[in-house]
Amino acid sequence: MSSDPATSAATPPAARSPLLQAALHSLLLAAVALFFLNLNLYGTASASRRFSQDLVYAWFGDEAWLYPRPTGRSARSPDAPPRAVVVIIDEHALALRGARWPVPVEFHAQFLAELEVLRPRAILLDFLLIDPASHQDTCDLLGVAAQLRRDHIPLYLAIAAPDDLKPMDTVGCRDPQGALIRTADVFTPVSVVRQVDGSDFVSRRYPFEQRADANAAPGSGIPSAAVRMYCDTERSPAACLKRLDGGQSFDSGYDLAWSPNGDPFNQRWSQAACLERTSPFRAILNQPALPRESACPPVPTLFAGALLSPAEDPSLGVDNDALFRVADGAFLLVGGNFRGTGDLVTTPMHTLLPGVYYHAVALENLLAFHGQPKVRKDYRSPRLAFYGYDLLVLWVLAVIFQWRQSRLQALHATDRGAFAISAEARAWIAPVLARWPTPVWVLVVSVVLLLLATFKSLQLIAVVLTVIALVAIELRVAPKTEIHVRAQALTLYLRAMGLSLAVIALAIWVGYRWLRLPPGDWLGYLSFSAFGYFLAHAAIVDFGRKVDQLYIERCAKGGAP
Repeated sequence: MSSDPATSAATPPAARSPLLQAALHSLLLAAVALFFLNLNLYGTASASRRFSQDLVYAWFGDEAWLYPRPTGRSARSPDAPPRAVVVIIDEHALALRGARWPVPVEFHAQFLAELEVLRPRAILLDFLLIDPASHQDTCDLLGVAAQLRRDHIPLYLAIAAPDDLKPMDTVGCRDPQGALIRTADVFTPVSVVRQVDGSDFVSRRYPFEQRADANAAPGSGIPSAAVRMYCDTERSPAACLKRLDGGQSFDSGYDLAWSPNGDPFNQRWSQAACLERTSPFRAILNQPALPRESACPPVPTLFAGALLSPAEDPSLGVDNDALFRVADGAFLLVGGNFRGTGDLVTTPMHTLLPGVYYHAVALENLLAFHGQPKVRKDYRSPRLAFYGYDLLVLWVLAVIFQWRQSRLQALHATDRGAFAISAEARAWIAPVLARWPTPVWVLVVSVVLLLLATFKSLQLIAVVLTVIALVAIELRVAPKTEIHVRAQALTLYLRAMGLSLAVIALAIWVGYRWLRLPPGDWLGYLSFSAFGYFLAHAAIVDFGRKVDQLYIERCAKGGAP
C-alpha cells in the first residue's frame, strides 16, 4: 500500500507527537541557554569565570577527584610517580661562593656538580645563560653537563630563542678524551615563556610550546619546559610531544590545577602554616573565599644555601637523609629568587611565587593527569563538538524544567510555584503596611535594607527571619487546599532540583574525567538549575508555541507549509 507524498506533506503539524514537540521546545530553550552561557562581550565574563575556577581549586584543590597528585606517605612510596622539587638560588647562596647577581656560569657549573650527588631524575636550569662568560667557565659548565648525561641525568636549559646556545659551540670545549663537546649533545633546550590571563594577569595556563609566530606549524616551536621533561619520561617522547603540541592553536595551553595548601616538606623552613584550609561553609560565612597568601609553596622546596652548606639547615639531618628522600629520583627545577629581577608569577591562589614554581606545578599537573591535562574548549579541536556537549547537557536540564512546569500546570500552581507569595498572604500583609503612611513605611524599609547592605553579617539573619515570617503568615491565612498545592509544588521542585543536580554531576564527571575540560568550562551548568535561569527565559518556549500555532492555522487555511 503506497502513500501519497502530497498527502503526507499536508499533514497538519498538530498530528505530530506531543513528545516531539516538547523535545523541540526544550532544545530551543537549551540553545538560548547555551548562547547566554558563552556570552562574553569584550571579555566581560572572563574574570568571573576564572575567579569561579579559582574558588573550586581553593576549596577542593587537595581532593583526589579534582587533583590526584600523591601527597604525604603516598608521595614517598616506591610506586608513586616522580615528584617535582624546586631548588631556589638566592643572594645568600651566591654569597657562600663569593658571587652575586647575575648568577655567573662558574656558579652554575659548581652547583650542578653538587646536585649530581642527589641522584635526581632530571634537572631544569631556569636561567637564561646570556651573560658573557670566560672560556674556562663555559667549558666547565659543558663538562658538568656531559657528566650528567653520562649518568643518565638529562639537563634542561632555558632559552629564549633557538640560537641562544650557539655561542657556546664556538668556544670549542673538549672532554678529557679530546672529543669536542657540543651543546646539542649535553643540553636539552626548553622554552620558559609564561602565559597569563588578560583579565587579571594570573598564571592559570601553561603553553605547550613557543613558536616563532602565529603562522608557524603546530609542533615546530620550542617545547615548554614541563612538556618536554614529561614527554622524555614516556616510551615515545616524539609521539608524546606530537600529541600535546600537534593541532593546537598558537596561544594554546593547558589549565593548571593548584593546591591551596603548601607541601608538608616545606614546613621545615616555612614560618607560615603549610596545611591551612578554608572550607566552603566558612567562606560563605563572610570568611575569605580564597586562602590567605602563604609563604609555603605547594611544591617541595630546597634552598641552594642549605645544599652548599649543611649547617644552614640542620633539619635535613646529620647525614642529609631527608634531603636524599625528597631529591632522589625527583625532577629538580633550579630557579632564582632575587630582589629586583621581577621573576614572579601570580598564582590562582592570588599568591606571588618565583617563576620556577610555574614550571614545577605544570610538570606536576602532567604527572598527576598522566599526560592528559585539562584544556579549555577554546583551544580544542573540533571545537564544535565540545560546545555540542554543552548543548546536550543543557537540553537534558531543559527537559527536566519542562517536565516540572507541566506538572505544575496539572496542579494549577504554575503562577504560584513553590516559593511565590500567595494572594492571601499578600492580602494580609498589605493592610498591615497600610496602617502607616506610604512615605513612612517606604523610608523604614529603605533604612532596613541600607543597614543590611552595610552590615553583611546581618544578611543571613534577615533572610532566615523573613522566610520564617512568610511561612508563618502562609500557614495562618492560606486555605488548606492552597497549602496542600504549595507543598506538592515544593516537593516537585525538590525532585526536579535533585534530578538536575544528578545530571550536572554526571556531566561534570564526564567533562572533567573524559573530555579533560577545566572547571571554568563546566561550572556554568550549576547556575542554570540553582538560580532558575530556565524560569527567567521560559518566554522563548511560549514564543515557540505561538509560532507553531500560527503554522497550524496557516496549513489549515490551505497555505503553503
